[in-house]
Amino acid sequence: MYHERIECKAMNSIIINEKNFMTVSDNIAADYHKHWLLQLFLTGQKDFSIDVNRQHIICRSILVNLDTPHTFNNAGDTCFTMLIDPTTELGRRMMGVLMNQPYYLFSPDETKAMQSNLQNILIQKSKDAYLTFVQSLLVQFSNCYIEKMDERVVKVLDLLDECVHEDENHQLKYFAEKLNLSESRLAHLFKEETGIPLKSYIVLHKLQKAYELIGNGESITTAALNAGFNSPSHLAYTNKMVTGMSATNILKDSEFLKAF
Repeated sequence: MYHERIECKAMNSIIINEKNFMTVSDNIAADYHKHWLLQLFLTGQKDFSIDVNRQHIICRSILVNLDTPHTFNNAGDTCFTMLIDPTTELGRRMMGVLMNQPYYLFSPDETKAMQSNLQNILIQKSKDAYLTFVQSLLVQFSNCYIEKMDERVVKVLDLLDECVHEDENHQLKYFAEKLNLSESRLAHLFKEETGIPLKSYIVLHKLQKAYELIGNGESITTAALNAGFNSPSHLAYTNKMVTGMSATNILKDSEFLKAF
């Protein structure tokens, strides 16, 4: 499903903002992989190389679409990358930027505006700096039209936000019964509205919750069980598939900051 290897030897900053995750790192090396999140890459000064769909690109900022194979290596230069949940306001605006293309190269003016806010992050590394960056993206791309999401899909997202992370709360059957829809109809509707399969989104939801709990100080074992995974090894496997790193290594090399 996912094939990603990310090796980080230097200290990383991992920032949780709603359902989105941001990372500032000077050592990322990822093999070709794809996932069901949007991913933004941005450097402060130098160009970087990235391959998307086997196309080699040199740039300073790029947005990669869902389920799009890509590889990246920042070779020791500080890079900001953001995994964006497609159901969030920012994610939906970024989907509008992409317009169903595999990637979007930001213009020099767009890049300059983002770099200005990135400098604040690199200097301050504070919650306010990260929040300012997210808000600036929302303002910068506020002209991207987003359609109102189907109320039934909104209900599914609300149920996930409110779930107690028991196994039945993460089954397609559970949501279908709550919405009085067949499982196939709900699966189709969710994919049509968000661009991501519901079963895949549920997996991401559990992983997002686990990281939130770890960021709150819980152990990997406790976070795994409280997020709805069957075991810590199940969390470890899922994390490896999505990020290419073990949860232990992420904790060893990273500092967490919640920015809400």
